[in-house]
Amino acid sequence: MGGMMTSEDMAALSQATGTEFDSMWLQMMIAHHEGAVVMAEQVKETTTNPEVEKLADEVIRTQTKEIQMMQAYLAP
Repeated sequence: MGGMMTSEDMAALSQATGTEFDSMWLQMMIAHHEGAVVMAEQVKETTTNPEVEKLADEVIRTQTKEIQMMQAYLAP
């Protein structure tokens, strides 16, 4: 599943500090959110439940907004 951190990723993150930690954490969270968006898009293609579709739309909207915010935090 896209966006899931490996144990190696988490070990590297636990060793990082300061701005290195912040950057690594943001990059991992962006990947995690991107994975959630993909999953939500996939469920919209298969669900017949309007409540599930509504939730998927909300996940796409909110996670996309958060991705944009985190990308801005990474920008120089």
